[in-house]
Amino acid sequence: MHYADESLQTKKLTGNFRSFAWDRAGRGVIVVGDGGRILRVEGEETADLESGTRQNLRGISVNPTDGTALIIGNGGSLLLFDQDAKVSKVNVATSENLRSASWNLKGTLALISGNGGTLLRYADHRTQLIDGARANLRRIAWRPGVNMALATSNCFAEKFIPSPNLFAYAEDTQTLNALNEGRADLIGVDWEPDGTAALVVGYDVIWHNGVIARFDSRNLSPIQFNNKRVYPVAVSWNPTGQLAAIGTATPQPMMAEGVVYLWDQKALKPIFSSHEFFFTAVAWNKEGTELVALGSSASRTFNC
Repeated sequence: MHYADESLQTKKLTGNFRSFAWDRAGRGVIVVGDGGRILRVEGEETADLESGTRQNLRGISVNPTDGTALIIGNGGSLLLFDQDAKVSKVNVATSENLRSASWNLKGTLALISGNGGTLLRYADHRTQLIDGARANLRRIAWRPGVNMALATSNCFAEKFIPSPNLFAYAEDTQTLNALNEGRADLIGVDWEPDGTAALVVGYDVIWHNGVIARFDSRNLSPIQFNNKRVYPVAVSWNPTGQLAAIGTATPQPMMAEGVVYLWDQKALKPIFSSHEFFFTAVAWNKEGTELVALGSSASRTFNC
């Protein structure tokens, strides 16, 4: 789904795709998915790119400095995708399924999250395991102006052991510290452009109510909305700071819709909904003039 100038267009891709990122120039997006698929989509043109793997790919982050991309996936898959569309594999000390990657704003290092509390620090073509989490880690967002990032998490580890669902990574000490506990799986996260607060989304695993909350560096404050059977999984702030886009998925078919909302800090406005496609990723371009959301009939809240 592509949204610009209050006009919406949809484009169907063949296959099951899980995530995407805008390229550094902002002309198109790079989409990753099952079976090692990588696509470059620019306007009406799509091109398959060679990945060298058949593993399901789940996340991608483009370096804002040089345009290289980290692509991650199942079985500890970590790929470095250079500006010439060549892919090289990076060795990691885990076989866990990796879920997301995020470069810091200077492009000097990246964090990679995954199942079983996996957090990897990537810099200079090497990875380092960071301890401190137990449950599956979901998404990562770097705070503007500070070398610190938030990491969202499931609220239960194996055998229903309660676990913190929000963490802070501090680069100066290279440590991960728990910030919040509760009965919600927190999934999507993004900082406001000025870094004053972050928007965190997920859902209460007991009552199946959607969660949208604002984190002000100390407290997580819920935002009121009609949240019964709503499953927010992805969030992206417009660079102007005036709007955030939120995408929803579902735990199983016929339980909920896939919806893309715009939130103006007062109310949620749906701009697209579907009973067939459920969203895993949303992102504005760097100018804030275009929004892309990626959905699939196979997307579920647990595999986002």
